[in-house]
Amino acid sequence: MKEVDTVITGGRILLLDKKDSRIENGSVAIDGEDIFAIGKFDEIENQFVGRKVIDASGCLVMPGLINCHTHAAMTCFRGIADDLELMDWLNNYIFPAEAKNVNKELAYWGSLLACAEMIKSGTTTFCDMYIFENETARAAKEAGMRCLLGEVLFDFPSPNFKTPAEGLEYTRMLIEKWADDPLINIMVEPHALYTCSPSLLIDARELADRHNVPFATHLLENRGEVEQLREKLGKKATEFLKDR
Repeated sequence: MKEVDTVITGGRILLLDKKDSRIENGSVAIDGEDIFAIGKFDEIENQFVGRKVIDASGCLVMPGLINCHTHAAMTCFRGIADDLELMDWLNNYIFPAEAKNVNKELAYWGSLLACAEMIKSGTTTFCDMYIFENETARAAKEAGMRCLLGEVLFDFPSPNFKTPAEGLEYTRMLIEKWADDPLINIMVEPHALYTCSPSLLIDARELADRHNVPFATHLLENRGEVEQLREKLGKKATEFLKDR
């Protein structure tokens, strides 16, 4: 018998392999960060003993969910100005609320609340864009969640920086501070084509390329943005990004 850290036992196991296999009344043996074995309850019971045993009877056991786009600390703004057009919601409600209220403390505690809610729902990894992202990284690290995150960059001041150059410098700090961390990964994130000048987008892309990290932005979130960006850029948004 091999002793392992944890045995999850008695649940319905969804493997998410090519066959979408399921194991009824199955068990999972885990040691450290490694899954040692997955199989029927009797098979695992005869090979492994867990220092910790989790009874998953009546539960579904599966790989963690991944939330591909979050603004974690905005849990603090939940319910503000629902059911509005995007630009009305941003310019008249969210941007003013952020300018008045967002600071390091809100970013940390709002992100920690978001992590708790994601863990409770089965989400183990998230991709975040917001303000004071070092605080979100600290919260994710404390919660034990994987994340890919970056400081949101604007042409105009945010609660965390006064100029685009300061925002890029903060992003560079994040890249260097969290390099090689097993849970925290950094990317470069200009907010959107309608809030960032072409020069900021180019500088952001160069920073991402220089440090070999991902680049992400909001793109074409509603119908009105299509024409708005065509007028601003003189071409389709997708063509503009391809040329850059």
